[in-house]
Amino acid sequence: MKFIPEVLLLSLTIILLQSSIIFARQYENSNHIKTATFYSEQFVLEPGKVTITDLFDIEFPRGHIGIKNFQAELVDEHRNSLPLYEAYLHHYFVLRYFENVTMSRQANQSQPIYGKYFRRNDGVCQGSVNSYSWGLGVDARKTSLELPDPFRIEVGTHPENVPKEYNEEKWLFNIMVIDTRGTEDKKGCTECRCDHYNVKSEDFVSKTGIDGKPMSSDYKGGIFCCEKTSQCKLQKGYNNRQERKASLKYTITWVDWDQYQVPIKFYILDVTDQVTYNGSEPIHNCMVEYSITPQNTDIGHYHIKRTKIPMKKGGNLIYSTAHVHPGIVNATLYGENGKVLCAVQPTYGTGEEPGNEKGYVVGMSGCYPKPGSIKIQDGEILTVEFIHENKYNTGLMGHFYVYLTEELP
Repeated sequence: MKFIPEVLLLSLTIILLQSSIIFARQYENSNHIKTATFYSEQFVLEPGKVTITDLFDIEFPRGHIGIKNFQAELVDEHRNSLPLYEAYLHHYFVLRYFENVTMSRQANQSQPIYGKYFRRNDGVCQGSVNSYSWGLGVDARKTSLELPDPFRIEVGTHPENVPKEYNEEKWLFNIMVIDTRGTEDKKGCTECRCDHYNVKSEDFVSKTGIDGKPMSSDYKGGIFCCEKTSQCKLQKGYNNRQERKASLKYTITWVDWDQYQVPIKFYILDVTDQVTYNGSEPIHNCMVEYSITPQNTDIGHYHIKRTKIPMKKGGNLIYSTAHVHPGIVNATLYGENGKVLCAVQPTYGTGEEPGNEKGYVVGMSGCYPKPGSIKIQDGEILTVEFIHENKYNTGLMGHFYVYLTEELP
């Protein structure tokens, strides 16, 4: 009769050993998280000037890896943090592309994208609009883009929809900074108000907007009045030749890919998305920005902007946050049944030091639901809602960042 207990004891011992081995492997894997800080190529800022630059082939971890976190901020040539009231980081975007090295060698300065195949995220906007993998702006310092373990953005593999001859994976920055030193109206400059940049309505007669259609003469402000080298009005007598070198400091956390990592997909849901339908097929038309002008303000203290976006492919919600501009009160993502999937709030600065600049949105909160607790169904129609102070404001952005996975560990 002693034989049965001994067999059970042996079986239990084996199970415990197997469990401890699995735990040891997972623990060992967690210790292989790597972090590195890089600095982009420097660019020049001048008082009142808008600086927009594309920096190709930035430093980036190589190989088949999983990205856990990407954080960035603007620094000067001595690598000190720059305050937003002097250098307003409108946005930084990180874009993934694949290069045909033979073709790219034939490119010249007027053809920077020749020989390059851009790989957008999993979002639904048309063409190259909102196609980046990471990106924030004034909210960069205190908005987390960190993913919980073991969920990662998988890179270092060659996607099926990229031609094989484009075989080298690389990354680029698109950076826009507005230098507000010495300006008459810092807020107006950061909102890209056309009258602050001496841009008149007749200047839009021959221009087309993001949707490819002729622009309206009612356009009061936004990225089309903050084009490269645009000059915002300076205080009378201010010396505008005070050049300053700046760069983007960015920190990446990653792991080498293995069977313990779970891949996720990254979606950008734009509150300006004007969805139309071709039969049952949704057509997404993201305008990127919008304004609150005296003509379209809502009654009361708040301006509410919302839209409904169908998700062709769903998944388990792992993390969500939002990219916003000053004046934001809160932002909410709703499911088709009206359930709140994620509600985020801004952090406004109260001081002068970088990361706490008074009156600026220095960060947004995020949502980390328990994996498997929130499932977005294929074809589900989500509602994106951004609430702002009901004040004149131009060039606003309202982008919800949604990270989904089709599998759970």
